[in-house]
Amino acid sequence: MLRSPVLLVALFVLVSTAFAAAAERYDVVIQGGRIVDGSGAVWFSGDVAIRDGKIAKIGRVDAANAARVIDAKGLIVAPGFIDMMGQTATPLLRNPATAANLLSQGITTINCGEGVSQAPQSAADAKSLGWQTAAEYFQLLDMQGLPVNAVQTIGHTQARLLVLGEVDRRPSPDELKQMQQLVREGMEAGAIGVSTSLIYPPAVYASQEEIAALASVAGEFGGKYFTHMRNEGDKLLEAIDEALAIGEQAKMPVHIFHLKAAGQQNWPKMAQAIDKIKAARARGQQVTADVYPYINNGLGIAALIHPRHFAAGEPAFRAKVADAELRKTIRKEMEESRDYENWYRHIGSDWNRLIIGQTNDERFNGTTGKSLAEIAKDRKEDPWDTFFELVKAGAFVLPESMQEANIQLAMQHPFVSFCTDVGPAGGSRIASHPRAFGAFPRVIARFIREQQTISLERAISQASAAAANNILAFDRGRITEGAAADVIVFDYDKFTDKATFAQPHAQAEGMKYVLVNGELVWDDGVQTKRRPGRVLRGPGYKGPPSATTSAAKSVTKIKSLDQLFPAFLDKHSVPGCSVAVMREGKLVYARGFGFADVATREAVSPESLFRIASISKPFTAVAILQLIEQGKLKLDDPVHKFIDDEPLLVGDAKLDERQAEITIRQLLEHRGGWDRDKSFDGMFQSLRFAKALGKPSPPDVHDIIRNMRGLPLDFPPGERYAYSNYGYCLLGRVIEKITQRPYEEYVKDQVLKPLQITSMRIGGSHLEDRFPGEVRYYDPALSGSVFQNEIGQQRAAPYGAYKLEVLDSHGGWIASAVDLVRFAAAFDEPEKCPLLKAGSIVSMFSPPPIKYGETYYALGWQVRPLRNKQRNAWHTGSLPGTSTILIRRHDGLNIAVLFNSRVSPTAQHLTRELEGPLHAALDEVRDWPIAQ
Repeated sequence: MLRSPVLLVALFVLVSTAFAAAAERYDVVIQGGRIVDGSGAVWFSGDVAIRDGKIAKIGRVDAANAARVIDAKGLIVAPGFIDMMGQTATPLLRNPATAANLLSQGITTINCGEGVSQAPQSAADAKSLGWQTAAEYFQLLDMQGLPVNAVQTIGHTQARLLVLGEVDRRPSPDELKQMQQLVREGMEAGAIGVSTSLIYPPAVYASQEEIAALASVAGEFGGKYFTHMRNEGDKLLEAIDEALAIGEQAKMPVHIFHLKAAGQQNWPKMAQAIDKIKAARARGQQVTADVYPYINNGLGIAALIHPRHFAAGEPAFRAKVADAELRKTIRKEMEESRDYENWYRHIGSDWNRLIIGQTNDERFNGTTGKSLAEIAKDRKEDPWDTFFELVKAGAFVLPESMQEANIQLAMQHPFVSFCTDVGPAGGSRIASHPRAFGAFPRVIARFIREQQTISLERAISQASAAAANNILAFDRGRITEGAAADVIVFDYDKFTDKATFAQPHAQAEGMKYVLVNGELVWDDGVQTKRRPGRVLRGPGYKGPPSATTSAAKSVTKIKSLDQLFPAFLDKHSVPGCSVAVMREGKLVYARGFGFADVATREAVSPESLFRIASISKPFTAVAILQLIEQGKLKLDDPVHKFIDDEPLLVGDAKLDERQAEITIRQLLEHRGGWDRDKSFDGMFQSLRFAKALGKPSPPDVHDIIRNMRGLPLDFPPGERYAYSNYGYCLLGRVIEKITQRPYEEYVKDQVLKPLQITSMRIGGSHLEDRFPGEVRYYDPALSGSVFQNEIGQQRAAPYGAYKLEVLDSHGGWIASAVDLVRFAAAFDEPEKCPLLKAGSIVSMFSPPPIKYGETYYALGWQVRPLRNKQRNAWHTGSLPGTSTILIRRHDGLNIAVLFNSRVSPTAQHLTRELEGPLHAALDEVRDWPIAQ
């Protein structure tokens, strides 16, 4: 039957519209808000749809297919605010909850580094921090994931301290080159520029030429110069001239942190300072600034003293500050001198205007929010004595030095944005200023809503779009389609700061929702556990290296795998990985992705060595099965007869008689009686066991066995499955007892050598123990060291939390992905296997007598039965800094994937996240290349 063309067209339109509507799926839709888009334009009503971390649509949005709908009626929807001086992201690395003060203000990005920066670090400090270079620091931040985004400058002070120390002198040409190289490394890692803090030693000793020399390196990469200027009071205008001159010398933009005119005698200079900036901009020089909305600034109390007294460092000064003559000299300088940034003069020489923030000295407990004059009165002492005692205590103070009219004046210029000058309130003393919790809501509540200094649209533009431009984050700061979805929703009438000098940690009110990269991190006034924030790299950033391939002719590209791994590394912020696939006994795919060493930019190769952790167990199982084939051992032999000559029990501990029943088979199948979920993992109790024996830590394997023999089992041997590293430790000792050879030596000779595997070995615990070709390991966690000479010290978890060598037979090997697939493929043709007889191979993958689910643990392998008597067998490995997997697939493929990290913002074990996508990518390959 013929149909009307009109009806056909209408039907086509309806179907097309239906398909289009079905495709309009969003992660979040914010409905009915007053949108202030960051451009400075007046607000408008509409919806904002977010998908995959981006703003997908603005206007009228059908939210039927949205995963989350936010009702924003009566609320402001705006781009997230940018804190132009957020100090450091490190508190977020250790505790994401320290972002609450930022999120409650609507801050979605912080600018880190004010002269001092968290990178680079000295080699000595790197051991306790977990990073030395900016590249490593950024990697760890991304691996941990952040509640907010961060950008980082390289601190001039940091570079100077590393090269010169705290001395008052100029660097030699060679020293200056070293400082420049630190900046260069930081810019290539993704820093956005160089920052200075020129009122504090040792930066105060630096010449303009020295600073310009460092800034010029950042300028070569498109970076900026950010400065806490040399003077913010008597010589404010001269300090601006110096900042502008440095920018001109280095050929780069300039940003002035927390612009102010300190001291009543200098308040008229704010207008002149603004005029200087405007004149420079009129000449074509890019100059910007920020302010915080308080008349009290914040600094270490020692900054009130002439910097010449700190030439040997602040600790050396504090050691002699009790000297009466020195105190007289300092007092005279503070009362009379004008040749330094004299904050005592800036407060009108009035101790009532010096508010005390935080000290770490219990003598001053309860003084937060009080003036020095009040404290001196309470203590019945001269205020100058109180001052010097607070210097010894390292107090943070809040001088009342500014004028609110000047804050208003600065805010009225569109090149001025805003800051907290604190960042995450992670317990540092600077967080005792109310700006830590109140800066941005105070801008809105006091200066916009109450005083109407500028319009709301202008304020938001300066806090978002203008600030985003200042930190070179051009993909955010605006509500526009395609922009990164850093979005806030707040109640304009209720958005108010609550923090005071006496209660500086009082949280702001009125911020309802905060999204960072499209994910809710502040949900109806409560911080979520999501960590979608990341380090926003600057223009000099060099991305990860291109994938590397093996030199073997049989290695080729497979599209699905080549797409999977770069995307997986990017999604999970993984430094690097190595992948190998064997088919029909031939290597058909071997590639390295990302970094073997982030600091040196060394690329991963298919031959790179990784800690394989528990993939060590199949190697131990094969060695045991070999001994059984040789008639030297039986699966049902009790293990105690091979360890009875181990040292006696610890102290008055009693042997659990059931240990005599444990068999070799039960150890191989993890049915020996130890359950780490019920008690603990005996292989990671170094400090406890060493203390029990009265020996240095970490104990060796024999000491571990001595301790474990004196502890009760968690269940009767053989009763059930419970994964046990300790059981495989015992198997290693069985091998040594029977063969009279060290475990590693035997396995190398009898398991690896027949397969022509020559690079595998037991790894080393410390970074300095790394073998040639071995990757570096990355984990954001710190842990107490288990090594005697470092006990009580924090160390990066991969290099101090455990002794790798004692994990030998259950987790101590290092290997390449190619080595591992060669081992796995050895069992493809049982009749030709160079390691085991066919019957042993059948036993190795056969189920245990007790079944416990869809999968089972056989003799060294996890096994999943499939249809038609097929099976997949695999083993994973996991240690801080390491996540690995080795798979023997039912279709004859053997695959190894090795990561040099374990966690990501959304994964506790990377290989668990990889398994599904990996099998899907392997299934996509319809025509494997013919191996040569």
